[in-house]
Amino acid sequence: MRRGFLRFYVLKLISKSESAVSGYTLMKRIEEETGFWRPSPGSIYPLLGALEEGGFIEHRKENDKKLYSLTIAGEEALDRVQQAKEEAMRGVRQSIHVFGELFGEEMSDDLARLTEAGRSVQSITPQLAHSLERLRLVLHTILMQRPSAAEAEGIRKTIDHAIEELKEYVKGD
Repeated sequence: MRRGFLRFYVLKLISKSESAVSGYTLMKRIEEETGFWRPSPGSIYPLLGALEEGGFIEHRKENDKKLYSLTIAGEEALDRVQQAKEEAMRGVRQSIHVFGELFGEEMSDDLARLTEAGRSVQSITPQLAHSLERLRLVLHTILMQRPSAAEAEGIRKTIDHAIEELKEYVKGD
């Protein structure tokens, strides 16, 4: 994960926590949420130090542990990220409209369904959203690793099997 993204991910995890959290707890939560990736202490602790130095987080000591919480500046930074995300999504919707004008309604409709699916994720349970995000990350990692033909066939079979099982939840088919 790029360091810039990890910075915002850590801020988001700290903000979602009910109480201050340790660096170790953050590493465990990242591994739980992604399902496969755990940042090393060599990346998380210097990042926490930089976030604290930048005024985005603060710590208190408890039983020889540093427990981190968000500052007002950290909350404001997360708000700015959310605003940037919303702006980016507006740009995507505008691009979809332009695509529709240039390449026809069908292309526009397909892209609109994709963005609508992204928005509907916010209306499902946190557990399902978490699982879908883990699936997305695993699929992305697989594609980045460029699997061999044999691995690709195994992946295809696994996906086809999952699709068949998931069809029972599809309404209207």
